[in-house]
Amino acid sequence: MPAKILLIGPTINTSNPQLTGGAIVLFENLLNELNAQKIQYLLVDTNKKNYSNTIFAYISIVVQIFIKQFNVRHISLHSSRDYLFLAPFILLCGKVFNKSTSLRKFGGEAWDTLNDSKGIKRNVLNMIFKNVDFLFLEMRFLVTHFKSLNKNSFWFPNVRNMPDIQVIEKTFSKRFVFISHVKQEKGIDEIVEAAKLLDSSYIIDLYGVIDDPKYSEAYFEEQGVSYKGALRADEVVTVLSSYDVLLLPSYKEGYPGIVIESYSVGRPVITTNLRGLQEIVDDYQTGIMIEVKNVRALKEAMEYFTLDNYEEMSKKSREKFSLFNTEKKTKAFIDRVLQKDT
Repeated sequence: MPAKILLIGPTINTSNPQLTGGAIVLFENLLNELNAQKIQYLLVDTNKKNYSNTIFAYISIVVQIFIKQFNVRHISLHSSRDYLFLAPFILLCGKVFNKSTSLRKFGGEAWDTLNDSKGIKRNVLNMIFKNVDFLFLEMRFLVTHFKSLNKNSFWFPNVRNMPDIQVIEKTFSKRFVFISHVKQEKGIDEIVEAAKLLDSSYIIDLYGVIDDPKYSEAYFEEQGVSYKGALRADEVVTVLSSYDVLLLPSYKEGYPGIVIESYSVGRPVITTNLRGLQEIVDDYQTGIMIEVKNVRALKEAMEYFTLDNYEEMSKKSREKFSLFNTEKKTKAFIDRVLQKDT
């Protein structure tokens, strides 16, 4: 069966798979699910790290889009930043060659970016959001706002596969874990300071690529927090399942995939009460929400978990995962974008 859809988005870094951000994980997740569902597609990789240089990357991406769009009915861009440059070209191709188009915008800042923009940039953004046939957004509040610009705006949250490991029901043992990019805005300082307020029975381990020169393995050793290094994407769920609670006291977030992965193995979370996180964390049910940069609140949230309340919160976390199941959301996406082709 010939491919009906051209997918444009960032694939995994071939030279260093550990340099994987949320957009890459989500796009790879979509590709894997399409393969599992035996849905044919053509692909254009937008990860500039997989090209010899940035200028060549953009030229190659545009040329690939132009050539491959002749063999599909729908063009779908999946992007966190590149949409500003690539979407106008995709819309032009759609208009000239009678292709339907869609944009899946990763992250939660699109509405703020639009409202904060001026002049040409604002006009371009308005043109993109109004004219794609389907607009997919990561957060529900974004869908509500963008419906005024594009009635075909839909929720496509951060999703993950049901883990293929055996999830073992844990007894609470004071094991807490942070898994993300290691940088200040992820709340690393607050985790370090909270650890100093807790007794030695608490285990707090950090995993992730260090993105901030302030931090190093030696630094964490001096602070009494254990840094365990970076993980490959396929290692995350297994590591999560060996801990009790995920820590993510970030200063800003959309729908962080690590929270969804934590739910997939029934692990509740402690995170900050940011707008996006409020949509996916049920306070004192699937996790605990605290104020940004509040060390005392983080420490008290960690102390809240006990043998008595942990089992129920773990159960509710696992149930919550059904909202973010890859198989269901991918099918809904494909059914929607190809509806004009049936």
